[in-house]
Amino acid sequence: MNHFFIVGRVDRITQNKKREGGKGGSAMILLKYGPEREVSNGPVEFVNAVVIRVPAFRFEAIGSRLEEGAIVSVTGHVQGIVKGGMGETYMTQELVADNIRANDLDFLFEDEDPETV
Repeated sequence: MNHFFIVGRVDRITQNKKREGGKGGSAMILLKYGPEREVSNGPVEFVNAVVIRVPAFRFEAIGSRLEEGAIVSVTGHVQGIVKGGMGETYMTQELVADNIRANDLDFLFEDEDPETV
């Protein structure tokens, strides 16, 4: 019931540093899955992109093939997280990658200019 599947182009990769005790070190990828949307300067902007967290052990396994501009398919799950700061806490969600396939789906985007995806 808690599963997602998405195909897109990796726009940015940010790897977090490991904290003391060995925790952390996961990577965050910005995955674009559609054309650029027009900026409306309204209170809400819609974008065809999502941020997906790649756990450290998965990133270590695929990191050498995961690069900006690569076409990837990602399956994963949604995870609720509680964040805090300045005396307040709130709940939000993140997409977490369970499996990533890289560089074998370029044919899906071969007619598109990478700069406009």
